[in-house]
Amino acid sequence: MPKKNPKISKRKRNNLNYQFSFVFDDKDIRYLFLKTSQNLSNKEKKIIKSFYNYNNKSELKLAFKKEKILPFAAHVLMDLDLDHEFWSKIYNKYVKRNTQIKLLVNNIFKELENNNCNSVVLVENFAVILSSSSDIGDFSSGDVDMYANINEKDDISRVLNEFNFSSNDQPKKIGEYSGQSMQFNNKDFLNGFWINIIWKPVTRAFLVQDKYEKRLKKELLNYKKIKQTNIKVLSDNALVYFCALHISAGHYYTLSPGLRLYVDLDRMSSLDIDWNKIKLWEVEDNAGIRISFALNICKKIFNSKIPINIFNSHLKKSRNKNFLNYLYNERNNLMQTNSNIFHRLYVELLSDNKPIYISFVNRVIKYFFSKF
Repeated sequence: MPKKNPKISKRKRNNLNYQFSFVFDDKDIRYLFLKTSQNLSNKEKKIIKSFYNYNNKSELKLAFKKEKILPFAAHVLMDLDLDHEFWSKIYNKYVKRNTQIKLLVNNIFKELENNNCNSVVLVENFAVILSSSSDIGDFSSGDVDMYANINEKDDISRVLNEFNFSSNDQPKKIGEYSGQSMQFNNKDFLNGFWINIIWKPVTRAFLVQDKYEKRLKKELLNYKKIKQTNIKVLSDNALVYFCALHISAGHYYTLSPGLRLYVDLDRMSSLDIDWNKIKLWEVEDNAGIRISFALNICKKIFNSKIPINIFNSHLKKSRNKNFLNYLYNERNNLMQTNSNIFHRLYVELLSDNKPIYISFVNRVIKYFFSKF
């Protein structure tokens, strides 16, 4: 059983170093607040209720907000009838907010189409909400992401400017990331909202992504439209594939926002996904273990509807098995949080599923020739 959290002073509450404990019986249970109530087992429901009784709801609200999982948690607690009125008010605010976002995105896509910007598709979190018909309240980000062809950059910028979104190129100090995306901000919409237009599959260093770019270019043409809207999203298979790539390469599997990233794969796993095709793409694109490991971690955390036997072949190698254990401690439900550059390079090189020195040399050679 958890120790009862004492009432926390305002001073402690505002201290960035203060960490609210989500540990119950030596396990981190944050993942339970990211599941849908329908997918919670009776045992998991009892854990949540017991944990809830040991904590003050106002402190829980602050902890959920800090973890950026407030609407998910409010939805679960509301469904479990734990202070229903308190949590439903919070949840309904997100429903209203996200409905406004959907309307905005729909209008933007309509105008993009009118201006022959045909390559733009919505991806990641908000695309998953719409594609999987998940509850629209379960979205807490302050931005949405869209893939697009850089050849349409000027037209896309003009359309977004019409909606009062102004752009910021990535600063030159980012170096290798420079020119891979543009960020557009409207400070008046929802007190500040961002639309990220992404030209590359992943905007991160160290990654050799030529084949991912070819895959994305093809999949941009195979988009689907969300019913009764103008919104274009990647096909279901491609959305799973690029979400997994985004998690593994863009966030090195576990970096911020960490656990919440895997909600995308969990929600998409309920659809009719061609998992064998996704495995084939991983092989064809020389993606190493990136897709398989993202799906493995999702399965371990959420017990998602992923036929994990398709993605387990890499675990025959002890190095890969140890690597997976390094990324995610299944016994305690804890993710690796190291984010320094050496950790990121280590994770990226191991993800090639090749000898590290070969992966390192390949990147050095690619970087050297890119300068000429």
